[in-house]
Amino acid sequence: MWEPWEIEKKSGGNYKVFTPFYRKGCLQFMPPRNPIPKPNKIGYLSHKERLNTIDSLNLLPNETWVEAMMSHWKVGESMAMKRLKSFIKEDLSDYSEGRNFPAKQKISRLSPHLHWGEISPNQIWHAVKKLSQNKNTDCFLSELGWREFSYSLLYYYPTLERDNLQKKFNSFAWRKSKKLLNAWQRGMTGYPIIDAGMRELWQTGFMHNRVRMIVASFLVKNCLIHWHEGEKWFWDCLVDADLASNNANWQWVAGCGADAAPFFRIFNPITQGKKFDPKGDYTRKYVPELSTLPDKYLHAPWEAPTEVLQDADIKIGKTYPKPIVDLALSREKALAAYKAIKNS
Repeated sequence: MWEPWEIEKKSGGNYKVFTPFYRKGCLQFMPPRNPIPKPNKIGYLSHKERLNTIDSLNLLPNETWVEAMMSHWKVGESMAMKRLKSFIKEDLSDYSEGRNFPAKQKISRLSPHLHWGEISPNQIWHAVKKLSQNKNTDCFLSELGWREFSYSLLYYYPTLERDNLQKKFNSFAWRKSKKLLNAWQRGMTGYPIIDAGMRELWQTGFMHNRVRMIVASFLVKNCLIHWHEGEKWFWDCLVDADLASNNANWQWVAGCGADAAPFFRIFNPITQGKKFDPKGDYTRKYVPELSTLPDKYLHAPWEAPTEVLQDADIKIGKTYPKPIVDLALSREKALAAYKAIKNS
């Protein structure tokens, strides 16, 4: 919506903190350009070989999972506009609060359409700006602002994909563990909200934003696995995998990026699950082996009494995995690792 060099500090140079970038930079600059109208006529390059169907281009991989994953999406420019209108009509009015609850799906789900160029951020911006402005519209527009911030970072730091923006993290004691990484990728960590998110990702090519933060925090802070591994997995699995946003967001969670979350902010998957999926609708959808477990124990099934587990036909360690790390102990290790580089 704005060119990176247009949004600079008055003193010169790029912003490294989001709020002033968006509030003092973007919002104080001229509004994003209005979308150009649909062309009346399009000139196409002629081609000697005629293609009978789009399938003859062989654009999709020949994999068994493609059809199942694509059943969750309706692709194309008209579908992107339909999704925008549906979001504005049905979900935007509860966006600022509802977006935190994965079972509610009070999110736009426009990111894949944005990534593939089926809709522009300018179209979305102006469609929302036409509405009566309130905390929900402001919150949603700030998410478009965060996308702009990510692109600004990529412009000024073209090695964002690999290099920590905060250089002190170059000496951080990351852990290498194929076992932990594989359990996280497969959604078999023993923590239900994380496993639900990772399975949603694998099955649909998407993950709710609140859950993205929870699973990312768990990988880099509880498992102490390098954010590169999480970034690569998201890049391979997400239908909205975007170079700027994916890397800026992983660096944010890992604490090594611009305006990053403090490293000591470590999401507890049990409390996050209880708070944002209290009835367990989201978790049960993607972790069906826990579907008959009472809400009280859903997010920490190993704490359920033996008779409760028996009634639910659950065997911890067999039908559902034991937790792969201890939350309290892993938190202590993460903070100790950060302390070692804190003043470097």
